[in-house]
Amino acid sequence: MEPPTILTNKTFDWLKHRGLCSSTTVDALRDMGYSQLTTIQYHSMPKLLTKQNVFLHARTGSGKTLAFLIPAVERLKAMNFHSAHGVGVLIVSPTRELALQTASVLSPLIKAHALSSATLVGGTKLQESLIKEGAVIVVATLGKLLEALGDSSSSYALPVHKLRILILDEADRILDDGAHTQSLRKIVSKLPLDKVQKVLVSATQSTNCTKLSREIFDAEFTIISVEQEQKVSTKHIKQNYIKVMAEDRLALLITVIRTLKNKKIIVFFNSSHSVKFHYQICLKMGLDVIHSVGQNNQEKRCKAYIKFCKLKQGALLTTGLAERGWDIPGVQWIVQYDPPHKPQDYIHRVGRTGRGEGNVGQAVLFLRPEEEEFVSILKGMNVEIDLLEFQGRVEEIKSQVQDLVKDTELNQSAQLAYKKFVRAYQCHNLRKIFNIKNLDLSKLCISFGFSVPPMELGHLS
Repeated sequence: MEPPTILTNKTFDWLKHRGLCSSTTVDALRDMGYSQLTTIQYHSMPKLLTKQNVFLHARTGSGKTLAFLIPAVERLKAMNFHSAHGVGVLIVSPTRELALQTASVLSPLIKAHALSSATLVGGTKLQESLIKEGAVIVVATLGKLLEALGDSSSSYALPVHKLRILILDEADRILDDGAHTQSLRKIVSKLPLDKVQKVLVSATQSTNCTKLSREIFDAEFTIISVEQEQKVSTKHIKQNYIKVMAEDRLALLITVIRTLKNKKIIVFFNSSHSVKFHYQICLKMGLDVIHSVGQNNQEKRCKAYIKFCKLKQGALLTTGLAERGWDIPGVQWIVQYDPPHKPQDYIHRVGRTGRGEGNVGQAVLFLRPEEEEFVSILKGMNVEIDLLEFQGRVEEIKSQVQDLVKDTELNQSAQLAYKKFVRAYQCHNLRKIFNIKNLDLSKLCISFGFSVPPMELGHLS
């Protein structure tokens, strides 16, 4: 299967010869393994370098991060911006993992130009990060940035009086008209926006996101969208679905993870409690797994993320936390054990594999026979997905799981995971397909290690 190309025939040397990129940057990019411009980089960099407010849209893995980092670094160098001026560029991320990932891509560029930077996420101390040497580029999560900006009573606040560029990465997640957006409004109120270039970056487009961006920033944006790439964003990924009875789900998942033991895979669930329970079961079954959920503290999440990035094989069990923004190298398989609440989230999940030029990936979706209509929705979104016949020794595994769940701690974890799964199913966005009335709890409970439903869930409708 040939993946669609994301590269143009233009090199970074071509950009240098046009006076849009310095030799120092080109040399650093070459050391990082980059020589050709991607489509989004080719279309966006000239406009970003001329200080325009820009909204970038392109699929995951298309080179958006460098598309905004390179112009930001070049502009700072052209202005002879240094630490005494304070912060020149703010890059705002909706998650800690994305902030760390962006900082890792930025690191070789700032090192080459002898610029300073800081990464502000939960667990970092502002004084240690910024007071010693200062930072002209700051990558931060919303909450930590709001803390760093301080208020009138703060003894220390991030020096942003000469800020020149504000970048929102995964802007559609920040402009969600919820808690993220409220934090952004508070941040914006503390910034000298009239002097600042605004850059919004996203893999998807939405009318609400565009409307909010205009309202919050009181500005118009030049929209740069790679539409054709967006439509074929998963065609280089071989996608299948497995029809599995409710009582066989866990046993078949264990079989799949065992079959893919020499691969690097991500398994998606719809609740953190399900992740915890299945992680415990997999460990008991001798499987090589790690897990990460939003409820974990900063240290645990960072350790899990960094560890999985370095792994050549193994499985990460996670929630929607990892749907977007995570650029983990070498992921070969995506397993969607719980179907997502939104069809668009299916696209984001499978987009964690087959990333970058020339790479392909594989993905499999678990569906009960009653849920197969979801496939029609995906095909309506130009997703090429086929039925996969997959067999395993499910009865033997189901018996093993029931024995394990007799353990008090695991039993409690299983009960909570079961309850949260049913409640999440009850609230599914696609209720005509994922209908709680068609969910046989007497069979479903077997995939949580019980022979009968473990608790009264009240009225289900």
